[in-house]
Amino acid sequence: MEYKNYYICDEEGNSNCIIRTFSKLFNKEYNTVKSELTKVAKSLQYNDYKEIEVFEKYLNNNNYYEFEVDKDTPIKELDLSKGKYAIFCYDKNEYYHMFPVIDNTYYDKSKDSIDLYILKIYKETII
Repeated sequence: MEYKNYYICDEEGNSNCIIRTFSKLFNKEYNTVKSELTKVAKSLQYNDYKEIEVFEKYLNNNNYYEFEVDKDTPIKELDLSKGKYAIFCYDKNEYYHMFPVIDNTYYDKSKDSIDLYILKIYKETII
């Protein structure tokens, strides 16, 4: 998998991996995604857009759905050569992270994401 540096933030310099992922996948500004996620959180009666139910609802609203992959598979072992994906992953120290993959290229602020393990993968599904 190829790596490309991708880092965006709001006007105060704050950044979140969920918002960065969705900004890249949906070609939207950071603050637009944050606002949309906040609305989804409120509609589901959550205080935070970082809840799994919130970002999954946002993904589903944008035609991304979870597909089966063995949990705990190292990301570097995956072939994601065709399509657009949101990778929800972790390391053994309970660090959770999300980043986008587009046609086997992963976009993140660090190359180290490739060494994380899969929790869930969401793939763009054209209906």
